[in-house]
Amino acid sequence: MMKHTIVQKLLMPKKTPQKVALFTLLTCLLTSYFAQSHEVIALDKKNSSDKQIKITVYNDLAIKRTNETVSVSLERLAFNNPKSWSHIVVKNMASNEALTYQLIDTNYDGVIDSLIFQVDMSENSSQQFQFSLNKKRLAGITDPIVSYSRFVPERIDDYAWENDRVAFRMYGPKARKLVDEGKRGGIISSGIDCWLKRVEYPILNKWYKKYADGTGDYHKDTGEGLDNYHVGSSLGCGGTGSLHQGNLFVSGNFRDYKTSTTGAIRTSFELDYSPWNTGSKIVKEVKRISLDKGSNLTRYELTFDQDVEIVAGLSLDKNSLRITTKENAGYFSSWRKQQDSELGLAIVAEPKYISGHQQIKVKGKPGEHLFVNLKSIDKRIVYYAGFAWHKSKQFSSEKAWQEYLSEFAMKLKSPLKVEVTH
Repeated sequence: MMKHTIVQKLLMPKKTPQKVALFTLLTCLLTSYFAQSHEVIALDKKNSSDKQIKITVYNDLAIKRTNETVSVSLERLAFNNPKSWSHIVVKNMASNEALTYQLIDTNYDGVIDSLIFQVDMSENSSQQFQFSLNKKRLAGITDPIVSYSRFVPERIDDYAWENDRVAFRMYGPKARKLVDEGKRGGIISSGIDCWLKRVEYPILNKWYKKYADGTGDYHKDTGEGLDNYHVGSSLGCGGTGSLHQGNLFVSGNFRDYKTSTTGAIRTSFELDYSPWNTGSKIVKEVKRISLDKGSNLTRYELTFDQDVEIVAGLSLDKNSLRITTKENAGYFSSWRKQQDSELGLAIVAEPKYISGHQQIKVKGKPGEHLFVNLKSIDKRIVYYAGFAWHKSKQFSSEKAWQEYLSEFAMKLKSPLKVEVTH
């Protein structure tokens, strides 16, 4: 069964899938509200009002870093009382500007454990930030949701996610069941679909509503973007599988999900899969997926019950103009015509997870794929995948997209350093 919070179980009426977006939003807001205790409380002056913690963030690279997410454990901040969390104030000490932040659960156990915020850093620089408590401040519940995800039962159990730049979806259990029952409209695929948006505000609920009530078609661009990228049974934009003796074995559709967070900075969720055949063995897999504000690339953390070697793929077709493979740097991309525009796809990973790449056509799958061979370390693989749509005007050219990928790979190898001072 799909996993819901207690709040969602109380709020969600039966057999009303059209309203799932509203209930998901309320769930996230109310869960955050209760988890963070958003009531006006009398803070202990001895333990709170005079408590100020400083952190220094270091950028050791000779490149600028924009919209980079900093994560700090609440234990390191020494704000041990959950009732104080909604009253935390994060300030840039140079500008004295209060920053938007988000409280998150990093290990999916249902307990808030970390605080994230975003910074812009110049080359080879450092910045200091102050954390304090203000009982008049109630953070989080009024911040606009930028990074959002939800289960979509009204569209044969999709799971979809987005931020201010990109949107994606994967196929769920009902789509597989339709295939198993020999009915039309289903699909079995571990591919990742791209929804090409060109506005910064959220579009998923609006587009799915058009689909559900028949008032529009998200395959047509009315100014916000559209879904004209066909994933089908391919791996799409970064889907995974296993190559064995010329065949591509895939996990198929997810069978269960758990939404962890949506908010002003990050959305994260977990997809669980039935045991699947890699061609040489049966494995169990869980995907933890997250997307941060300002990023064109989704983070995928795959956990298995044993060490594996798999592939992540980019589907190619006759319109694929150029293929770029930078294995030592850790990124791979394609650039293609996409109707009246152009589209770049990419996979990025730390080199320690990469064991090669290949561009081939496999049996039973449309077109060719650019496969990136990935190996697990302690039963775990982490990689990123995403896209750039030229019509969105986020990137002026393929060259700009390649520069973005190159710098993204560099940042993975040299993450921001955080020093906490009490």
